[in-house]
Formats: sequence, structure tokens, C-alpha cells
Amino acid sequence: MDARERTPSGPVLVLAPFGRDAGVVCSTLRDVGVQALEQSSLSELVAKLNDAAAAVIAEEALVHEHRGALAQWIANQPPWSDFPFVLLTLRTGQNGPALAELIELLGHVTVLERPLAATSLKSAVLAAVRGRRRQRQAEHYLLQLKQLADTLERRVEERTEQLSEANKRLREEIVERERTEVALRQAQKMEAVGQLTGGIAHDFNNLLMAIMGNLELISRRVEDERIQRYVRNAMHGAQRGAKLVGQLLTFSRKQRLVPEPVDVNQLVCTVAEMLSRTLGASIRIDVVTKKDLWPALVDATQLELMLLNLAINARDAMPDGGLLTIETTALHRVPDGLQTELKPGEYVSIAVKDTGSGMPPEVLARAFDPFFTTKEPGKGTGLGLSQVYGFARQSGGTAKIESEVGRGTVVRILLPRSTDVVVGTEDRQLIAPRAGARQHILVVDDDASVLETTRSMLDDLGYQAIAADNLDDALKAISDQTVDLAIIDLAMPGVSGVDVGVELQRQQPGLALVYCSGYADLIEKTSERLSGCTLLGKPFSSRELFIKLEATLRAKANHKLDLGRDVAI
Repeated sequence: MDARERTPSGPVLVLAPFGRDAGVVCSTLRDVGVQALEQSSLSELVAKLNDAAAAVIAEEALVHEHRGALAQWIANQPPWSDFPFVLLTLRTGQNGPALAELIELLGHVTVLERPLAATSLKSAVLAAVRGRRRQRQAEHYLLQLKQLADTLERRVEERTEQLSEANKRLREEIVERERTEVALRQAQKMEAVGQLTGGIAHDFNNLLMAIMGNLELISRRVEDERIQRYVRNAMHGAQRGAKLVGQLLTFSRKQRLVPEPVDVNQLVCTVAEMLSRTLGASIRIDVVTKKDLWPALVDATQLELMLLNLAINARDAMPDGGLLTIETTALHRVPDGLQTELKPGEYVSIAVKDTGSGMPPEVLARAFDPFFTTKEPGKGTGLGLSQVYGFARQSGGTAKIESEVGRGTVVRILLPRSTDVVVGTEDRQLIAPRAGARQHILVVDDDASVLETTRSMLDDLGYQAIAADNLDDALKAISDQTVDLAIIDLAMPGVSGVDVGVELQRQQPGLALVYCSGYADLIEKTSERLSGCTLLGKPFSSRELFIKLEATLRAKANHKLDLGRDVAI
């Protein structure tokens, strides 16, 4: 049993003294398996904080004269503890100073404005519970380090005749303990920042879906070249936003990856050939590959992008030219210092080395932090290296940097070895969207702008679109007519998109389903229930929508054909 299984998370305490807020919050949290307990007073809540996982408090419950006990409890927390609160505020526009005072009082707090969406409440509370569980794990780890120190002290007292050897072992244990504590703090920081950036990226995907979809629809409907130029400029900006969202999701380890056995030597040579044509004559490229290197389990497309990111960073670090080296090696065990990040096993290492200016220690310490950059304003987002780190961690590996001023920089990506055979990739020719065969397509999405955009896209593609923003309307739509396929948003309020699909198929058996979402981690959480279904990430273009629909409808038709043959036999 590991530390996570031994560490209980405790209940979530809910204090909202007026109206039905407390009952609604408790009911919402219980829907996702959270043990939520309604509290009658602030004093009752404070008395139970030691055993709780998080607390949801309405701001009106924090009357000034009754805050003393809560403030004292927060101040007296042990060093490992930073108790998470979720503060429910009213959208009055006049509570700035008072809200700032409450935030300062609570410390580790997530602020949600009422009225609030169930999805936001669930996400905030689940994140708080996960954070508290990690704090409890840290408490457990720190206690084990303390126990180790006590044991070492007793050994020194008992074996004074072996003082020299005992002191040597003591120094080694202390160094390892400090290294472990530093790694733990860094992992907690990166996890917290990843959750924040991932949440922002998720919300932007829905916004970009409406923006980019409508720009595409406008472009098809106007002939005026000046308007077309405006549309192109706007689309370019939206695409840059979509790229930034992708970088955020990569860092937060919430992008959807397709790992497969990859011949890393072949991929590196392909990337090097591309770089030789794009980095310029002043940059020399050298490729050093390990002979008979085993495959890595990784998403090949994303790995190419990461190597391109690192090559661009290397080029910027060598403005007067220099040598860029890409080297592959095989690791038969986890390197020293990385045991806290990697599981035991064999790994493939890809090192990107430059002969540039290098990094001072204070810059090297923050190199993987998101949005940290030493470039001039407008020259970089500060997401390049953090994106590489997030990709490597999500792939089951890690990334590390070695750098010294005047001696260049080495970034190593470590990826798990694959024992499967590399499968060759076939060239895929993209087809242009053609007019649909007037099939009836049902779209179910609670976001009005996304719903209307998707419906318009379907109309343009030649399908007959039917729009519904909730389960009841969707059920009514398929009761009135036969639907060929349903496109369902996964993040629906009150009922999940998966449950919507189940209900629709119960009413119309055999209905083809396509699930879409801007929440990559939501797709991961429901991947088992989505087995065999088509997935479409937001934002998507008309081309991407068409390809997914045609593939799904074709698969449905082939399935019917197979059933017909079986019956005939």
C-alpha cells in the first residue's frame, strides 16, 4: 500500500448560513463522490478542520467579530499544511476591499462568484481535495525523513568506534534527504501551476471554437477582398491563441497524446534534415545516434514539435552561429537524482546541445517555469521549455537541463522504452470537405455560441442540423424524427455528455455518437466509457468536423452491412 492509499482525504465542510446554498453545494459535490458535510456555524467548522480535506464557505458566513478562532487555526497550521478553502462571493461589484481582506485571512483560497456553474464548483473542490491529499502525503514523507534522522543519531551513539564511517553515511543521507525535499517542493509547485494553466486553457478552447468557427463561416459568405483580409487577420490571431492554448495544455499535462512505438533515431534524423534547411547557414547541425536503439513509447508528432522548440531556443542562444547537436542514448536504469520523477525501468534519452551563451544559476532554476523568459518583450511566450517538460512528464518520462554561462546548454528528454515493434506510418492525403448527403445530425451543447456555430458549420457542409442545449430537448428531437448521428459536448451541466449519449442510444439504438470537448482531462477521465466512440477536440474546423462525421457514418454503414451478411448466412 503506497502513501496515497494510506492518506485519507477527509470530508469537505460546507458553510453557507442563508438560503439553500449549503444544500445545493453538498448535493453537487456528492454527485462526484465527494463526502460533503453541511456546517451550522463557523465555530463548528473550525472544530472539524483538522480532519477535513477542504472547506467551502460563503462570504456572509465570515462575520468579522467571529473570525478569531478561524484566523488562529490558520496561523497555527504545521509547516507542511496550507489548508485549501473555496470562497463563494456575490457578484456585487462593491466588495473589493472586503474580499481582499477575506482572501488575506484564508490564504490558500479559490474564489468563485455566485451564481456559479456546477462544473466550476466541482473542479475547484476536487482540485482542493487533491491538493490537501498531497499535503498529507508530504506530512507522511517528512515524518519518514525525521524517523531516518533519529535512527542515524542512535547508530552514531552506539558505534562510536566506527565514527568515521558513520559520519560518512550520515552526510550521504542528509544530502539525499535535502535532494528529496527539493524535488518534492518542485513537483508540488509545478503541479499547482499546471492545474491553473490547464483550467485557463480549457475555458479558452470553448471561446476559440465560437470565434474561429464564425470567422470560417463569414469567409465563405463574403466576396469583398477587404472583408476577407479582415477575416484572415482575425483568424491568424485566433490561431495564435489556439497555439498558445495547446502550449498551456502541454505544460499542464492535459493534452490528448497518442503514444506509440517510435524509431527515435529515424525521427531525429528527419527533424535534423528539416532544421538544416530552416535554421540558417551559421548553425551547424550534428546528429549522434545510438546504434540499435530500442523504440520509445511516445506521440511522434508532439516529439517532433518539442525538438523543433528546443532547436529554436538553441538558435536564439547562438546569434553569431554555432553547433547544434542532437544525440540519442539508451538508459538501462533511472539516472541518479531522478528516482522521484521516474519509475524504475529503461529509457530513451534525446539530448539537444548548443554552444551558446548558457544560463546563470538563477535563470537555470526557473527555466521550466511557465511564462518565464529572458527574451525581449514580444520575442517569446516563456512556454517553450515548460511545454517540453510537461510533454515529457505526460509521456511517462521527464526533462532536465544542464547549463553553464559561456559553455552552452543541454536539454535532455527521457522517454520510456517500448518493447513493441515500430509500425510504419502511411502517408495520408487530406481530402477537401464535400457536401453532406443531407443526413440528420443532432448537436447537443449547453454553450449557445458553440451550439449555433456548430449548427451553421453542419448546414454549410450539407447536413441537416438539429440543435439542442439539454438532454430533454435532445430526446424530444430524436422522438420526432430519425437522427443519423449525434454530436455531444462532454461537459454538460447537471448530466454528463456520456450520460446524454447513453440516453439517446436507449431511445434510438445504434445511433452513432461523436463526443467533443475543450477539456482534454475530461476526455481522459471518461476514456473507458468512451471506448469505440469518436472524439473531437475543441476548437475544430469545418474540415476536421467533416472528416470525423464521415468516418463515423462510414463505420456505421459498414457495421450494418456486416450485420446484413451475417443474417444472410
